[in-house]
Amino acid sequence: MLDIKNRETLEIYVLGDDFKFYQNLKYLPLTSYPSNIQSALIVYCLSGRAKLTVHEDVHWVQPEELIILLPGQFVSFSEPSEDFSTVSMVISSSLFSDALSGVPRFSPHFFFYMRTHFWYPQTEHDIPRIYNYLGMIKDKVKSQDVYRRELITHLLRYLYLELFNAYQKESALMTVRKDTRKEELANKFFGLIMKHFKENKDVAFYADKLCITSKYLTMVIKETSGKSAKDWIVEYIILEIKALLKNTSLNIQEIAIKTNFANQSSLGRFFRKHTGMSLSQYRMSSLD
Repeated sequence: MLDIKNRETLEIYVLGDDFKFYQNLKYLPLTSYPSNIQSALIVYCLSGRAKLTVHEDVHWVQPEELIILLPGQFVSFSEPSEDFSTVSMVISSSLFSDALSGVPRFSPHFFFYMRTHFWYPQTEHDIPRIYNYLGMIKDKVKSQDVYRRELITHLLRYLYLELFNAYQKESALMTVRKDTRKEELANKFFGLIMKHFKENKDVAFYADKLCITSKYLTMVIKETSGKSAKDWIVEYIILEIKALLKNTSLNIQEIAIKTNFANQSSLGRFFRKHTGMSLSQYRMSSLD
């Protein structure tokens, strides 16, 4: 379990460039003006309060609240009180992607849900559980375990699965959504990605389906989600490839066919361009 008797001394533990664990952190690694964050953050408030804005949703962080921020969100942080203190984790986009690659039937709509569902008050029942969870992650990042990256990935995946489960329950109960025209368009775009991303990787295909220009679609998606339409298409393809690479019963040629690449070489070039790793390197690292 996380030991929080000492709330004064800042503790920092890192896993290369992939993961940083801070205990007793006062100033979150965010700007005071809205900026498109490239990392995921998990923040647990120990004391004090601070102002956090995600897109246009303003929230004052309070003690015993869990904050979940995803890459691509527009976030600003300001006005921390003198006694503001947190346990915070900063997760690289690569590690975040690896954690999500184990989430079955993942939907891009989740990113919209998390724009307004980024803070979670913890009850008396929840607090011992979150302390235990944070303590497990801290112990792993401090350890010299050979597989500590994989263990941390699984611990993060557990939390994201819990969030995704809550999203699916709520989305099943939703009736008419009061979205703006742009958000409705973005939701249609994400729905099309889920149906067609394996066969169609060009923005023009989706723009044509929505009866708009590629330029306008790119502008709308960037404005509503913080990332371009092309980036979303690529991210979903990469998540699928990573999930398939973890299936040892599939060879690379079969994965190329399933993801509609012309051949293994084009699949490999695409994957290396967007991850910096070869297919075999990723497969080996994910199976270690």
